[in-house]
Amino acid sequence: MFLVLALVEILGIDEIASHLRSSAITPKFGAATSATVVGQTILSVRRPRDLVRTILAGPPVGLLGTLRRFGPDPVGEPRVYYDCARMYLSKDPADRQRVKVLGQIAGNLVGAQIQVVDALDPVLLHPALVGCLYEVRQVTEIQDALSYIRARCSGATDDAIRASLCRLKPGGHRGDLIRYWAARFDIPPVELDLHDDPTLIALDSAAALADAGRRYRNCLATRINEVFLGSAAYVEFKPGRRGTPGLIAELRHTDQGFLLEKIYAAGNRRVHPERAQIVRRKLSACGIALLAHAPGEHEPVVAAARLLNEHTLVEPDNDAGWGVEMLEVAQDLEQFLDEAA
Repeated sequence: MFLVLALVEILGIDEIASHLRSSAITPKFGAATSATVVGQTILSVRRPRDLVRTILAGPPVGLLGTLRRFGPDPVGEPRVYYDCARMYLSKDPADRQRVKVLGQIAGNLVGAQIQVVDALDPVLLHPALVGCLYEVRQVTEIQDALSYIRARCSGATDDAIRASLCRLKPGGHRGDLIRYWAARFDIPPVELDLHDDPTLIALDSAAALADAGRRYRNCLATRINEVFLGSAAYVEFKPGRRGTPGLIAELRHTDQGFLLEKIYAAGNRRVHPERAQIVRRKLSACGIALLAHAPGEHEPVVAAARLLNEHTLVEPDNDAGWGVEMLEVAQDLEQFLDEAA
């Protein structure tokens, strides 16, 4: 009966009474009020479905089928039935698309999916996505995430987003859509000012991170989400001298700017201190903070750190395993040549 009440709200009781007076199922009341006609008809029929058919003189295609997919028990609040009936009675193209998507979702419907399709941005109206959404709060979440995607991905046009929805698989998760676009971001959330230093290159897109990950044989491709969300940034140091291997600097974003966290050679191997110091100086000149020890001369602090077995404090940003001793000169040269190759 919730659907009948919804129809009363949408169509108005006078219009419904007019339908009923002309129906064979309704006794003649003469001058009876609209409310009397509707009330008597409700008492006269055995099944709500018959009343709906009478009121609408044949309900919109798919409405009764959708109601059957709710199951025999009431779902949610009466408003669910109102929203369902309104969409099926509407001539609005957006509502017609919502009705179409409801018909394309496999299996039974949950009550929230009526409100989900009603609240979704028309760009996101696709059965694969709606099938992943069960609560209205999830609609807000996915649409907020989509807003961030649009700001970070120049290719995230309406047409491209619609096309990407086809990649969602049955039983998948709504996060799959966001992961797909994060792997294509090309507008960094935080701009790095590297003072036009030609030896410092910001890896500020998913493509640049993936490319550097291949060249340096490391896991930069798995750090795309961190850069996409603005919590980290990566800079490639490319020495001007031909054949000299480059380095990767990992920066952490703070409320005071960027902090140099680590420096890596190819394969995440440790960097020679002299080469690491070049990168530190260049980044410091760009306003990037460096990790520091106690004030005073460097050597006494390092000596105390070694004797206290605090090797992580010796060179905290030059690491592929803190506390690892520096390679011997011959080994270091071999690593250098290997990187250059």
